[in-house]
Amino acid sequence: MKKFFVILLCAVFCLSLAACAQNTEETVRQPERKEAAENTKPSQDAAAPTPAPTPTPMPVLKSGMQNEAVRQLQQRLGELGYLDIEEYTEKFGPATERAVRLFQRQNGLSEDGIAGEETLARIYADDAKECALPLAGIRIGLDPGHQKQGNSEQEAAAPGSAVTKNKVTSGTAGKNTGTPEYQVNLAVALKLRALLEENGAEVVMTHETADVDISNQERARIMNDAGVDLALRLHCDGVDDASVRGAMMLVPAGEYTKEIETQSRAAGEEIFAAYLEATDARGRGVIARDDQTGFNWSTVPVCNIEMGCLSNGEEEALLISEEYQEKCAQGLLTGILRCFE
Repeated sequence: MKKFFVILLCAVFCLSLAACAQNTEETVRQPERKEAAENTKPSQDAAAPTPAPTPTPMPVLKSGMQNEAVRQLQQRLGELGYLDIEEYTEKFGPATERAVRLFQRQNGLSEDGIAGEETLARIYADDAKECALPLAGIRIGLDPGHQKQGNSEQEAAAPGSAVTKNKVTSGTAGKNTGTPEYQVNLAVALKLRALLEENGAEVVMTHETADVDISNQERARIMNDAGVDLALRLHCDGVDDASVRGAMMLVPAGEYTKEIETQSRAAGEEIFAAYLEATDARGRGVIARDDQTGFNWSTVPVCNIEMGCLSNGEEEALLISEEYQEKCAQGLLTGILRCFE
């Protein structure tokens, strides 16, 4: 019996030892599981992925705007040779618009003078095309029609002709404002000269002020002596019917102008088409004339644009406005450029 109790006590002691060992193992395992669980939790300190920035669209720069982007545009156009001004400003004016147009023309873009996304991308590209002046080596003659005071003295209308005409007249005047034609003609001619020179042309003008006395014969001789590649005479029309409006192009014809007729007409048609596109003026046609002193004495290709009717009140308002005169000059420039492509 005593032996039985000894065996029983040994068994109880062994079971107690086993239970303690199991509890100890479980205690050790719990921290391990806790640590593993903590390691599988997402880190609170890990940075969240940064979203991709939304691309900022390029600005559209156009006439009348004023900001730093315009100054940067001017500087870039200057670097490429499209803009030559004394100081870069923040104002998008006529010179900047002309430079943008020139860039667009030389780079096969739509020519609107507005620096939109496509134009700006090309301007700022590393391989942007530098300016190649399209009229370099070309000599253009401009004769703004009429002058402040007419001269009724007579001169031969053509070489060897017995027919005579007034040396020069003062032209027509605006229906409502009385603005003299010579003022409009000269204003557009001076604007056109600036455009031509920006495109590399050498420009010969019969006069730069209205206070002159130069006959139509003399005007033709100025162009002949200068050897211009093309002479353009600038006029406005005046008709008895005040409802008539629109532009027309006069080109030489007849026995005195046979050698220059073909070239003159081709140039006249090209310039007239571009002029109508730029101004939206009504076209009254390309008309051949054999009675103009300025044509008959010319030995170089010549044409005469009648920019519109000052005798029509609505068209007069356009012709005397700065904005429309800019359009006239731009259209004439575009036509001349096409002539020498």
